[in-house]
Amino acid sequence: MNSQFSTRVTSANGNIFTSACQSRGGLSILELIGCMMALIGGLWLGAIYLGIDVRHVAYLALAESNLMEKVPENMRPEVPESERGPSQAELAKSVQNELVALRHEITSLRDTHPAQAETKVPETTAAATANPEELTKRATLEYWQKLYDVVHRQATLQVGAESAATEGNATKVAALKARISRFSGSAIRALPTTNVDPAAAEFGTALADWYETGASVYDEAVQVWESPARGDAKEQLTTAWDQKQTQYQNEGRLLVDRATGIRDSLVRRFGDGFEPIVGF
Repeated sequence: MNSQFSTRVTSANGNIFTSACQSRGGLSILELIGCMMALIGGLWLGAIYLGIDVRHVAYLALAESNLMEKVPENMRPEVPESERGPSQAELAKSVQNELVALRHEITSLRDTHPAQAETKVPETTAAATANPEELTKRATLEYWQKLYDVVHRQATLQVGAESAATEGNATKVAALKARISRFSGSAIRALPTTNVDPAAAEFGTALADWYETGASVYDEAVQVWESPARGDAKEQLTTAWDQKQTQYQNEGRLLVDRATGIRDSLVRRFGDGFEPIVGF
């Protein structure tokens, strides 16, 4: 007894894709695979016609199901442009642009002092050595020097903003200080960490997180000062903000102690050349 069935898939433009399968008393494995391929092919063509990015859908499905890490790298779907973060070069460029903008804004607040000159980071000119320990030393020393420069520049910009504060522009200065802190966090995240001692790199990440927390504290200060609340409600908002600011400052003191300990460890391992990172 012959039996026949067909798989019909209609695409968005009305085309009908039909795959007929015949069997005597049932389907063979080959026939079943052929019918499934016809079905999948029709769905694929329909998705293309509708403008659906099938690769993007596949990437999101794997990422959201936590299966991406289990797929071999050479078989993973390409990361969509919308899922990619900024490259290190793009992040570094945005940091530089923000620095220029911050200096112009500080200068506009106070015309009596010139903007601070940018700190130049010495480039490593020596050729890379085949000795892994020496390579780590060079990378760590350069990274630590750049961290030092970021901290120094952060302090300089914050002092510049504070010196421009008046009773009439306190809210604007607080918003500017938030931008400076957020900029400093981004500047640290833009630093390359290849071959850098893990403890130094982890400290840099912690410092960037702390700067970004500071940005949130300053942003909240703006909200408190601009709040229409009055009386006890206003006092409660101010008290809550004071507590957050105190906690932020205490975390900064702990980071200073941590920086001291890591620097001492680096000096013992690699020798002198690591500047003390303080004043943040």
